Amino acid sequence: MKTGTGRIVFLTFLGVCSVSHVSTFAQSDTDRERDLLRSSHDAVRVYVAARENDDEVRPADNLQISSAYQPLIAAMLSRSPTFRRQYARLARAPLVSIVLRADMPAGRRVEALTQIWSRGASGVEAVVHVVPSTRTVELIAHELEHIIEQLDGVNLRAKSRLRKSGVRVTADSDTFETTRAVLTGQRVAREVLEGSQ
Repeated sequence: MKTGTGRIVFLTFLGVCSVSHVSTFAQSDTDRERDLLRSSHDAVRVYVAARENDDEVRPADNLQISSAYQPLIAAMLSRSPTFRRQYARLARAPLVSIVLRADMPAGRRVEALTQIWSRGASGVEAVVHVVPSTRTVELIAHELEHIIEQLDGVNLRAKSRLRKSGVRVTADSDTFETTRAVLTGQRVAREVLEGSQ
């Protein structure tokens, strides 16, 4: 039991260390009115499927994928159990509308960015921008995890004020980075690479 706990602490520490070097992708929090008291105690955690059948891939009608990324998403679904669970989780959230684009808004000099808008009772709209690169698989999974964080009720602004929460404000002070998203992106990239061998 102690070995497992030590390994989790080490992996969490490793993830927090790696986050301090990641400044090229982030999640914007455009809804400034979000209740600061709403927070989650599990901002840093391994994504675990809520249902056993999350590995069953059903079309996500709420996810629009750029034609440039459709073959890549198919490969990610085929090779990565973690990505299949992410995809299934998002597909089960009908009030979330997601657009995955292969570009970046003008003036933004990052490889990936997720913009999220609350539409009140009608749900949430998210636009994920990922510039094609050697890290595209990792960045797509990373950015989708930011959306799942919002589904989990993680208040990034509140968490960023706490030490060792796994959430930090990025250099431009308008976006947030999380250890959870970093580790998820790395895991999916590793699974896709191993699945292609």
